[in-house]
Amino acid sequence: MPAVPAPKSAAIRVPVELKLKRNYKYDSHKRMFESGSGTSFDPHRDLPKDTLIVYKVPALAAADESRLSQPEKELRRYMQVILPQGVSPQDFVDIVRGWPSVEEASVGPDVSLPNAR
Repeated sequence: MPAVPAPKSAAIRVPVELKLKRNYKYDSHKRMFESGSGTSFDPHRDLPKDTLIVYKVPALAAADESRLSQPEKELRRYMQVILPQGVSPQDFVDIVRGWPSVEEASVGPDVSLPNAR
């Protein structure tokens, strides 16, 4: 079925999707990326105020890595950069790609609704 754009009033924000490099994690309390070797990186200096950086699966990010399966370890590497309303993810995807902690980044998909015809 063809897709129907979500109404503008829904205020849905398209994120920048990213995949962390191996041995990196994001500490949401410190708001920093940290590597297994101890180096850290502050991504918020490159982003607008009120930007959120979140794991796609927070429960996996908080879990003990030694207890996770290989697919779970892979899934915990995926994150989203959610920019403030009105800020284009296209304007920030190249910046995110340049971070030392990021293996790959892309603009998230546009949200749409199914066509009920």
